[in-house]
Amino acid sequence: MKIIYKLKQIAFFAVLIALVASCDDNLPDVGGAEQNYNNTYGLIAANTNLTLYYKAIQLAGLESALNTNDDYTYFIPADAVLEAYLVKTGYVNQLGYPDITLVPVDVLKQIVLSHVVKGAKKRVGKLSGVKADYLETGELTTMANTANPDLYLLTVNVTDGILKVNGSDKQAPGLDYYATNGFVNVLDNVISLTPPAPVVTALSQSFANPGDMVIITGSNFVKVSAVKFGDKAVTFTPVSKTEIRATVPADFGSYSLIRVETAYGTSNIATLGVKFLVYGDDFSGAQAPLSTWSWGGTEDFQSTEIVGRGSKSIKRINADAWSGVYMQFASINVADYGYLKLSIYSTKSTRVLFSIGGTNDDDGKAIDIKAGQWNNVSIPISDLHPEKLGATINSLFMKEYSGEKGTVYLDDIGFL
Repeated sequence: MKIIYKLKQIAFFAVLIALVASCDDNLPDVGGAEQNYNNTYGLIAANTNLTLYYKAIQLAGLESALNTNDDYTYFIPADAVLEAYLVKTGYVNQLGYPDITLVPVDVLKQIVLSHVVKGAKKRVGKLSGVKADYLETGELTTMANTANPDLYLLTVNVTDGILKVNGSDKQAPGLDYYATNGFVNVLDNVISLTPPAPVVTALSQSFANPGDMVIITGSNFVKVSAVKFGDKAVTFTPVSKTEIRATVPADFGSYSLIRVETAYGTSNIATLGVKFLVYGDDFSGAQAPLSTWSWGGTEDFQSTEIVGRGSKSIKRINADAWSGVYMQFASINVADYGYLKLSIYSTKSTRVLFSIGGTNDDDGKAIDIKAGQWNNVSIPISDLHPEKLGATINSLFMKEYSGEKGTVYLDDIGFL
C-alpha cells in the first residue's frame, strides 16, 4: 500500500510539473517578471534574465533617466549574450570571468542607450484600418543617437512577427513583453551603433594631376580625420558618409596609395596612377602588344569608340562565352609592384578574370564589372598567385567569366 501511495504521489507531482511547464510556455512573462509588472524599468528590474543590462543602467548612472513613465521600447541582450560580449571585448577579471564593472562609464552609457527607443512600439502584424505605433522594418533613432548623432541608426527587421535587430541573423526570442509604458524585446545579440572602419570602394578617376579634385566613394566616412596620399595628408572635404572630395597635392608624381582615416579606424588602400604603364593609348609607342593570341572573339587595340582617358582603348568582342585574350609586353620585376591596375568598360554587367602569370583559371582573379561605366580595377599582386610568377612578368590575360557574349573596352593598364 505504501508503495502504491508513493507511486501516486510521484505521478501527481509529475503531472503537476508537466502542467506547470506546459503553462509556462504560454505564460505572459519572461525571466520570472510578469508582463504589466509596472513600467518598463520595473519589468527589467524584476527580470532574472536581464540582470546585467539592469546593472549596466545603474553603473552608467541612467536610472533616473529611464525609470520614468515616458513611453519606451527596449531591445535588450539576455545575460548570457551580454556576458559573451564582455569576454569578446576584453572586459574580464583576473580569473577570466566577464565583469561589467570594468567597462568605462561612457562606454556603458552608449551600450545602454543604444538599446532604447522612445515610444511604445508593439511587435504585431499591421491590422487593416487600425492606426497604431507598430514596430516595423526600418531604422529607428535610439537614445544613443540623440546623444551622439555620428552613431548609426538602429536597423530593425520585422517579418511575419519575427524580429531581427542591428543586422543580426538571429531572431529575437519570444514575444515583446509589455509594461504600463512600453515594451521589452529580449535579443540574442548586443547592439552596436558605432561606425566600423571606413571602406573605400572607388575613386572618380584612375589617373590624376596635381590640383585635380578626386571624389572618393565608399562607406563609414564618419568623423574623418585625414585623407592620405601615401604618407602625406591632403586637403579634403567630407560630403557625406559615402563621399569625400580630396585635392591631389602639388608634389604628386605618377601614382599614390590612398587611405581614409576616421575616429573609428583606417580604410583599405585605393590606388591612383601607376608606376609602369602597359597601355595608355598604345603599348609604349607600338599599336599592338609584343605578341598576342586569343580565342572566341576579336580585339581592336586602337579603338576610338569608348575611351577612358586619352584617345584610344582596347576593344574586345567576346563572340563566345568564356573566350579570352593574351597580351605580351616588356618584362618587369614583379617584386617592384603591388597592384595590377586597369580600367574596363562593359556594354552589360559581366564578370572578367585577369591574370599576369598564366592562362589557367587558378592563376587569376575574377572581378564583377558594372555595365555602362568605367570600372577602375586594382588587383593586389598577392591575389594573383605570386608564388607562380617567378622574378619577372610580361603578360596580361583576360577571360570572359560570366558565360555570356559581350563587348568590353580596356584602358590605362599598368602596375603600381
